[in-house]
Amino acid sequence: MIRFKWRKRTDTRTYRGHVFQRSLILILLVTIIPTILISVSSYYIGVRYIEREVERTHSLQQEYTIKQVNDALSHLQVSMNQWALNPIMSEKLRGIDFKDNYALTMEFYQSLTVMNNSSALIDQVYVYLDNPSRLVSDSQGIRKLSTEENELYRKLMTSKERLFWRSLDAAGKPGMFVIHKLPVIGEPFGAILVRLNEKQLMNIAGFDESLGGTIFIRNLDGYLLSRDHFSPRIKSLNEAIEQEIQTRTEPSSFRWSWNNEPFFVSTSTIPLTSWQLVSAVPLSEFVKPIVIVSRLILGVGIVGFILILFSSWYASVRLYQPIHRLVRTFISPSGFEPLLVPKDEITYIEDQWRHLNSESHMLQSRLEAHYSTLKIGFLLQLVQGHLLLLNEDEIRQRLEQYGWETENKRFVVVVVQLLGFQQLKGAFRDDEQPLVTFAAANIIEELTQHDDVCVMNLHDLSVGLFIMFPDRISSSEISNRLNEMAAEIGQSLHRILKMDTVVGLGKTMSSISQVPNAWAEVQQALRHRKLHESNQIIDLNEPMNEDNSAAKYPFTVENDLIHSLFIGLGDDSRRLLNVFFQELKKNSELELFLQQGSLKLLGSIQSSIMQSGIIQAGSLYDWGQLYAELLALKDIDAMCTWFDDKIIQPLINELAHNQNHKARQLIEIGIGMIRAEYHTDISLDLCADRLGVAASSLSKMFFQVTGLHFVDYITKVRLDHAKHFLMHSDLKMQEIAVRIGYQPAYFNRIFKKMEGMTPKDFRELHKV
Repeated sequence: MIRFKWRKRTDTRTYRGHVFQRSLILILLVTIIPTILISVSSYYIGVRYIEREVERTHSLQQEYTIKQVNDALSHLQVSMNQWALNPIMSEKLRGIDFKDNYALTMEFYQSLTVMNNSSALIDQVYVYLDNPSRLVSDSQGIRKLSTEENELYRKLMTSKERLFWRSLDAAGKPGMFVIHKLPVIGEPFGAILVRLNEKQLMNIAGFDESLGGTIFIRNLDGYLLSRDHFSPRIKSLNEAIEQEIQTRTEPSSFRWSWNNEPFFVSTSTIPLTSWQLVSAVPLSEFVKPIVIVSRLILGVGIVGFILILFSSWYASVRLYQPIHRLVRTFISPSGFEPLLVPKDEITYIEDQWRHLNSESHMLQSRLEAHYSTLKIGFLLQLVQGHLLLLNEDEIRQRLEQYGWETENKRFVVVVVQLLGFQQLKGAFRDDEQPLVTFAAANIIEELTQHDDVCVMNLHDLSVGLFIMFPDRISSSEISNRLNEMAAEIGQSLHRILKMDTVVGLGKTMSSISQVPNAWAEVQQALRHRKLHESNQIIDLNEPMNEDNSAAKYPFTVENDLIHSLFIGLGDDSRRLLNVFFQELKKNSELELFLQQGSLKLLGSIQSSIMQSGIIQAGSLYDWGQLYAELLALKDIDAMCTWFDDKIIQPLINELAHNQNHKARQLIEIGIGMIRAEYHTDISLDLCADRLGVAASSLSKMFFQVTGLHFVDYITKVRLDHAKHFLMHSDLKMQEIAVRIGYQPAYFNRIFKKMEGMTPKDFRELHKV
């Protein structure tokens, strides 16, 4: 691309470039000699006036710059408030595990990407989340924070303001941030941090190093924005200006000299943030061109050349107007006179035309790339009932905008449901259902390549089709074509993906506004598929022949399953679960009955848990979520796996935990009884009777908790007391035996067996 030399416009008249200059060059050469003589006398008088005008113009420009910067920062703060109100930035993020929330994670990252691209003032958007401490961005992903880093962010959470500005070092890069705590209302658990694009802010402020001056912004803490983007000369100039400002009591605007060069310095406060914006312009850069212009103006005053110069100027202006309008349109589309203009207008116009043409082609290609996505998105909104406020004509008009001819057409919606995903676990993981749906949608699209057919990927093992037929085709012909297409789709998907299908064919409609109702009817009809048929077609244009006899519910198997669950038999519960669904499938003809039976089983388990009181039903399960998940399942394998993962395994684990805790409490009571009554004829049956449990169960729990059998533990307690008496008393052996609950003869035998010596030898050994 050609580089242009630009010049700054210094007056309020229409700017001119080389084309205009060349049309007047001869006249200017004739008038240049008297101009020199006149200008020498008027120079010293005009310079001071020009300097005052430059100062006034600069002050006005300063006010305009302050407004531009303030508006830009205010718009950014408004955007921050809007993002904080986004539902994705709500309590959903508190303590979230991104690995376990795929859909929420994708929506969260899409929101970050939208934030990053929403404003040129944004350099990077981060989201800080506490407990656990993380810093999330769409470019760097999730980064765990060290203790020191987390302490820094936690200090931000203590701010009384929900929205505030801070200069800090985030993700290894210092900068100025606008911070909004999350959530908008309530105890904060994180914050949105937006690093300001300081270079872009300086561009808004009008910084241009080539003009010889400077503009910089500093916050209340003295942080200098965009300091790393300044050249060494500008850095030195900024430091000198800051030192000069500190020495002045009222540093709003003043003249100042640096390196023997005069400057006019203005300082203003940005209302929104109270930051200080300082600008300095070299007076010499303004005086020099203006002096030249003044000399030309004075030269025009020569009486002999006034009429010639004026007529030449007027003719040049008239000829130059088309070029002037084109240049002004390219540089300032808003209609305002631009400050910077190219010197060679013709070359500039040519290059800008090529640039706009290139951008036009690029935008056209992007639009074409997203065209199909926009079409499918509109259809999804239509079939799902999100466009009910639009009337028939408005919907047809929108469809025609996307390239469909809707006049003299009839419409049909079709839904293809994939079944048997659980049987493909060797080939696909559970989280790859969208991948299988994507493959099925591609296959269907290849089979139905036609302008009047649109395939919609529903991402849940189902694919939708929107089809248009001309009015001239009869209803019977439409039905035949749809059934042939459905049969071909079912066979192809079964052959390629090894999955069964059920295809729902909606009623033929002449009104496009009936599509949402037809879609709902097809979705409802899919629940009436027959369980014992692999690939089925349900045509709503034909009467549905259903067996309306009530399906037999396996109550006996349900009772055995619930009983097995509550006694903690996991393997037996899983076996009975498979038996239950096999019985239910054998007795049910339709998927509707299968879903009703599975929901009844879930309700029976919920009722039994609430009645038993063993655990609190709400503490282990979210029943509303469980019913919604179960209702979305279509085949038996998926239902069995779901019941095992969501119901059986959590309940078995909870029961085992509760039983271990209860057993420990019972054994602690039993041990207290033994220590208090070891000298009596205490026994396993006596303890079991007092504790209200079976003797066999008590014996098993006693060994699990203490590692000793009940009798061995009593023997250990009695012998411990016997040792105490032998070492610390002069009691006879018979008296010791009675005190610990043994007969003297048995006491000698059991003591020698357990300690390897007689009680007498033990006493003599420890007395020595």
